[in-house]
Amino acid sequence: MQRTARSWKIESADKRNPVNGHPTAFKLVPFTRGAAQPTLLTGPDCAVTARGQFATKNLWVTPHKDDERWPAGDYTIQNGGGEGLPAWTAEDRNVEAADVVLWHAFGVAHVPRPEDFPVMPCETTGFSLKPEGFFAGNPGIDLPPTRNEQSKCCSDKK
Repeated sequence: MQRTARSWKIESADKRNPVNGHPTAFKLVPFTRGAAQPTLLTGPDCAVTARGQFATKNLWVTPHKDDERWPAGDYTIQNGGGEGLPAWTAEDRNVEAADVVLWHAFGVAHVPRPEDFPVMPCETTGFSLKPEGFFAGNPGIDLPPTRNEQSKCCSDKK
């Protein structure tokens, strides 16, 4: 269960930032409007938990493999659980210096209030994936400046 704000950084094993020498990375930053919610609210012995084990953790990392596309496995309803991410990560494959897949799970649990009837408000959640350390500075700074001819400074004399 996610109790605090957190983020994850996926660093390169061989690429370094030219300014600070830190590894280049991507940072996964989850966000939500309101309090952060737990990933899954079912008990450990529930059939939903067995089939949806991917939703019991906030982040999974696997090496890329073309046929690994669905976090609960190919046939979620027909399987008894344990397929997908739990099976793939149990193989303990090396992710260092590999093309990886991040599997981010987040929860939205809505506890109804009288004010929610008859129309429930929207619950919003998501994430951003931000590059970190790829450039020596802001790449937008070297853009040529534009001049708005309509805007005049009070000290400009014509």
